[in-house]
Amino acid sequence: MNAQIKENQFEQNCINKFYPPAVIKRAKEWKSGIIFASAHSGSIYPDAFIERTDLAIKQLRRNEDAFITNLFSPAPDLGAPLIEANFPRCFVDVNRASNELPSFWQTDGKIISPRAEIGMGVVPTMLSETINIYSEPLSLTAAKIRIKDLYHPYHDALQGLIDEARSLFGKVLLIDCHSMPGFNSMGSRRSDIILGDRFGKSCSPEIVMLIEKLFQGLGYSVSRNYPYAGGFVTKHYGKPYESANALQIEINRDLYLNPITLDKKPGFTALAKNISRIINSIIKEVTALNL
Repeated sequence: MNAQIKENQFEQNCINKFYPPAVIKRAKEWKSGIIFASAHSGSIYPDAFIERTDLAIKQLRRNEDAFITNLFSPAPDLGAPLIEANFPRCFVDVNRASNELPSFWQTDGKIISPRAEIGMGVVPTMLSETINIYSEPLSLTAAKIRIKDLYHPYHDALQGLIDEARSLFGKVLLIDCHSMPGFNSMGSRRSDIILGDRFGKSCSPEIVMLIEKLFQGLGYSVSRNYPYAGGFVTKHYGKPYESANALQIEINRDLYLNPITLDKKPGFTALAKNISRIINSIIKEVTALNL
């Protein structure tokens, strides 16, 4: 079989497993222009994907925001929609620009970034600087198929929710929900929560301060913008001057996830209850700010 035909078949076999690319769980009663999103919690790993990698599923899963959709699942019942990517981050990363591609894929209009150059752009080829995802090189054609069939449908769905919120409420607050490794490369434990507002560019300071206080009020340590200031989603959709705020929330996995087994820790239940309380407070108190 022709190599390109074989690769196209591989891509289609995977993409079929990710349908629909974006899952929207609508609010029973949308109470404000708040939207919760989970870009990196997709946990489907099709056989066709596994056949092209020498990595175990557990290695691939360390790249995902495990259980983040579970933690934020109360949002629709409390009054805000939740949108989730149905595919894993290591297959397509929707928190990158669509043209954030490495120079070894020669194509016009690409953004050359340090992340893309080490294979961690919009279509990752590496899990880290030293771990290849694929046993054989992935082609630009394959990357383009993923961007067309997965990346753009996710962002189209998210933009649709944003447009709907603006139409209904005249304003938007997008909360992009993520998890992070519990410890940095030097072995120091990170804060429980990191709020990313692109150093004040993507979200009004009143909203950031309110959400910071909500977490602190439940005993969580909170820091801002380092080492996670927000990715493409926060940068692209956060326009406070147009009543469109976007804030990234990173939750320390050490609170709830065993990093070896990837099972929930006993602390997961308490964290889930607290996240539900915070979601409810965000919906009520941000709406009251009338920003």
